[in-house]
Amino acid sequence: MPRIPAVNINKALLVLFALVVLGMNLRSPLTAVPPVLQSIRNDLALNATLSGLLTSIPVLCFGVLTPLASLLIARIGINKSMWFTLVGTAIGILFRPYTGTLGMLAGTFLLGAALAAGNIVSLMIIARDFRQRMSMVTGIYTSSLNIGTMLTSSLTAPIALFTGWQFALASWVWLPLFALVLWLYSQRRSAPATSISPEYNPLPLQSSHPVSGIRKIAIAALSAGFVAHLFIYYGITAWLPSYLITNGGMHAATAGGIASIFQGMALLGAFGVPVLNRYIKSGYLMVAMGVCWGASILFMSFFPRLWPVWCFIGGIAQGGGFVVIFTLIMQISPDLDDNRRISAMVQGIGYTLASLGPIVVGQFHEMSGQWRHSWECLTGVSVIMILSGVIIITIVDKTTSRIERPVEDGQR
Repeated sequence: MPRIPAVNINKALLVLFALVVLGMNLRSPLTAVPPVLQSIRNDLALNATLSGLLTSIPVLCFGVLTPLASLLIARIGINKSMWFTLVGTAIGILFRPYTGTLGMLAGTFLLGAALAAGNIVSLMIIARDFRQRMSMVTGIYTSSLNIGTMLTSSLTAPIALFTGWQFALASWVWLPLFALVLWLYSQRRSAPATSISPEYNPLPLQSSHPVSGIRKIAIAALSAGFVAHLFIYYGITAWLPSYLITNGGMHAATAGGIASIFQGMALLGAFGVPVLNRYIKSGYLMVAMGVCWGASILFMSFFPRLWPVWCFIGGIAQGGGFVVIFTLIMQISPDLDDNRRISAMVQGIGYTLASLGPIVVGQFHEMSGQWRHSWECLTGVSVIMILSGVIIITIVDKTTSRIERPVEDGQR
């Protein structure tokens, strides 16, 4: 088998930059809504359930549509799937604010469908082009998710003060368009850094790698941990500004700014966990992320004005949790096709169940008139992530050599 040429550093950096801007798009449309949610509710007369749907619909799409997105990627390849993701995101961002309640929900659904494909294709790009630096690049990619959410969380409310919430939401259309330009440029500069051409050799629909018992347990544990991680993340993300306004006595712009800091603190976990992963097994890190989630929620519930403390702890949990789980997905995938399949399975289950997070948090608050029960629910969910980490420690970490992906010829 001929040796695969080493990735040119300039081309690798260009692809990495395009991947970062892609990542900035994959969550930012969701976190643009909470800072102006009260204005949206007033103008469109939305109750708590419909308000929660504005965050839950994309997350539900991430789950329900992920298997279809996986098949689409197998059929048309990575590059065309990037087109689908970024063009669909741009259309959804523009359609969502100006079409009333039904249009708002429809545009949100379109966003969810486009971003569902992006969730899978991003990990495939990392596994394809940065195989020897997966943990580090996954940390950078995860950081880009939070940079995007930090931008929309902090700037949407101030923009809305001058332009109204409709334009404030639509103004973020530049982000997917910029990502599309970068991706096109990176692909025109040179061919993908792999022997597989995703445009002319679609991924096979039948995997040649049977799933072992250990890998089944690993996938189940990862799915459960991902459900817990996302349930907490989206439950907090959807309602944090509203909680700070009502319980913290803050102005909408201030609450949005703190929500942005909460998102930005995820950079600590995103960059810190890959470093720790060199010395600490992934299962122990997953347990640590679950503990951080629980501690952050408790601090937030009892001491909302001590936001620097719980933002710091929660930031480690949200950024680090994504890195640990995404890295494990790539570690247990023997090849690019299994990466697509396992990623679709874990993300499909995770996002489907996690879509209930904003709705459950909103319902607990609406029924009781206070936030305490909502945060107690999320604290309980953090235990699931801790237990998933224990399973990884007990079964997966002790048998790493049996599930890790082999180093192919030409890449030694």
